[in-house]
Amino acid sequence: MKKIILSSLLVLSTLASADGDYSVRLSGGIASASNFDKLFTFQGFNTSPYDTKTYGVTGGYRIYKDIAGLPFDLYANGGLNYYDERGYQDNFFGADVYAKVIYKLNAFSNEFRIGLAEGMSYVGSIPHVEMQEAIDRKDAHSNLLNYMELTFDFDIGKLARVKSMENLYLGYLIKHRSGMYGVYNNVRDGGSNYNCAYIEKKF
Repeated sequence: MKKIILSSLLVLSTLASADGDYSVRLSGGIASASNFDKLFTFQGFNTSPYDTKTYGVTGGYRIYKDIAGLPFDLYANGGLNYYDERGYQDNFFGADVYAKVIYKLNAFSNEFRIGLAEGMSYVGSIPHVEMQEAIDRKDAHSNLLNYMELTFDFDIGKLARVKSMENLYLGYLIKHRSGMYGVYNNVRDGGSNYNCAYIEKKF
């Protein structure tokens, strides 16, 4: 799996620079023991004791650019994820579908972006970290849950001053599944969070 991701990154980095409406993202990360609110306020980056991981590929389409004349873009996204359960159970796949707003900041001769997404996530099996949390908290669990993500990235090409690599972004991603306090299948306090690194190409 790691070899496939590395090969894909090399292909993405050689794509011609463009400022289009499509994007492709490759990501990989590890389950976190911190709650979502701790992660997005940078108060905790504790990894889960189970060391489970996820790898994903996500495609996006920009629906609106510079909403109301402001530096916000709206994307529709869909992603396929591979969950590495480290022997606790069989590995499996999952899918996310969501809308995402990206704020763009041009500073220091670069473009920095902050993204926030909301949607749904379906997994083929319940991730081990979610199942253990459900057991510990006597909570329900579900394959289908609410999905949120928070991203921070910057343009690699602009940083390196390489024109052909512009619109290639390196970033940090928080992936979050939860029941939204019981809205999804009576899951009130369960879910999972993953700390991920990613590379994304806009074309």
